[in-house]
Amino acid sequence: MKFKTNVKTLDRAEIDEFLKSHRVGVLAMTDGKTPYAIPLAYSYDGKDIYLTMANKGRKGTYLKSGMPVCFIIYWIPEGFGAPGKMAYTSIICDGVLNHLTDPAELTGAVRTLERQMGYPAGAMDKLLEITLKNPAMSNFWKISVTGVGGKGVEDFKEEFEE
Repeated sequence: MKFKTNVKTLDRAEIDEFLKSHRVGVLAMTDGKTPYAIPLAYSYDGKDIYLTMANKGRKGTYLKSGMPVCFIIYWIPEGFGAPGKMAYTSIICDGVLNHLTDPAELTGAVRTLERQMGYPAGAMDKLLEITLKNPAMSNFWKISVTGVGGKGVEDFKEEFEE
C-alpha cells in the first residue's frame, strides 16, 4: 500500500523560529542499556540548547559530559485529533551533552535563559553569582547540536493507494 500526506519538512529558519519560541522539550539519553527521557525547560541561542538540571535522581545516573543525546520539542493543539485539530510541529535535535563549568559559558547560558523565558536582563544574576562561586557544581548543561530536522502540518490529510 502507498500513501501520501501533506506533512512538510521544515527549513532551518522555521526550525530556529520554533526552537526560540518554545520552552520545554524532552531530553532522551541512554546508559548503553536502558533508554531514559525526561521533559525539561530549555533555552536556545540559535546554535546550542541550554538545560538546567541537577545531577540527582534517575537522570543523575545517566548524565555524563560528552554523551550523545536527542532533544525533542513538539507542539500539538488542544483537542488534537478532533476535526480541524489535526496539526503538529515536531523538531528533533541530535547532539552532544556537556556540563558547563566555564564562567563565560555559564554567563552566556544564563543570559540566553533570561531571554527565552521572557525575564528582564539581569533577573537571574543571583543564580549566576551563586553558580560562579563553584562552577564545577553548576546545574547548567549544553547540547552542542550536531543535527536537526523538523516536520509540521497545518491540517493533516493522507491518501492511500494500492
